[in-house]
Amino acid sequence: MTLYFDHLVHQVESPENIKVFFNKRNVRTVNGGQHTMWGTYNTLSYFGLSYIEQIAIYDRDLFEQAALYPYSLHYTFKRDRERQGFSRIALRTKNIEDEGQRLRAMGFDVYGPDACSRTRPDGTILEWKLLHFGMPNLSLDFPFLIEWADEDEERLTQLKASGAIDENQAITMESIQFFVKDVEETVQLWQKVLQLPDSEQHEQFVSLQLPNMRLDFYEEAAASTMTLGHLKEGPIGVTLKDPHRTKETLVCPGAFYWINR
Repeated sequence: MTLYFDHLVHQVESPENIKVFFNKRNVRTVNGGQHTMWGTYNTLSYFGLSYIEQIAIYDRDLFEQAALYPYSLHYTFKRDRERQGFSRIALRTKNIEDEGQRLRAMGFDVYGPDACSRTRPDGTILEWKLLHFGMPNLSLDFPFLIEWADEDEERLTQLKASGAIDENQAITMESIQFFVKDVEETVQLWQKVLQLPDSEQHEQFVSLQLPNMRLDFYEEAAASTMTLGHLKEGPIGVTLKDPHRTKETLVCPGAFYWINR
């Protein structure tokens, strides 16, 4: 069973402000909608079907209930004292039930799949299933899994028709950078659990390759040089490629967007 990169989660104070910030810098960002079961809402930056979700809380009571769900995005955000910045990644699958059985057989705590939905700005409902898994005392959460109700081709058509994907924008997502305390241990674990090919050793990092995204893992010395600040285990940056501009870095609290890095 093959897992594909789906999206990177960016916890922010104001999705509205982030939308203005990115659109002024020619990174198309659109309104997402409300997750009425979790008390959160978002804006979205699409690069084909891969995207970055900028998310914040609109209903404190609903969020606090959602944060009780182990290994969920909200659980991670609450545990991290609602720290702004990149938080988790989601991987896409067409066999979420089978993935749950496989992960349970490996000894993981598995929650779901759960049916989820979001109301789009036009009032239509977007549906998907989520699965969360993990084990106690891991400092870096695994990706969570998502299975969309619609097929990839249908979703792509819908996103283009709605204007969420700008066909004139040539920006692509190339890789995601993680800071981890023990690169070798983390890479070996993720490779095994996510059923990925052998890792690749680079001068400053070790990478794992999903079919549509590279994950780069850095230890503290190299990661500190890149971010010039306090580090917490997890994603710290994303590399975007844009043939129509020169090298540029967009800096947000706890998140670096490296363009043509």
